[in-house]
Amino acid sequence: MAPTPSRPSLYLVDGSSYFYRAFHAIPYFSTSKGEPTNAVFGFTNMVLKILRERRPDYLAIAFDHKGKTHRHRTFEAYKMHRPAMQEGLSHGGGL
Repeated sequence: MAPTPSRPSLYLVDGSSYFYRAFHAIPYFSTSKGEPTNAVFGFTNMVLKILRERRPDYLAIAFDHKGKTHRHRTFEAYKMHRPAMQEGLSHGGGL
């Protein structure tokens, strides 16, 4: 019996979650001008790890849309009690 060809693999990454996670997991470091880079560094390392270890055929990264979405219209209390975004992260955390 001939081996069956493997199916292509697709990895979907929640980019906003990865970026937030990296921002909090990597100690603060920045450029010589004081621009934070820890979140970008951590995010990039996590994506490279997927590419290196899982070797997907396809990779897609999605980020949350800035501003209100259909969820806010559907559920008025959506993210109502979520604390404000931290300073370094709200300015991109190096992104």
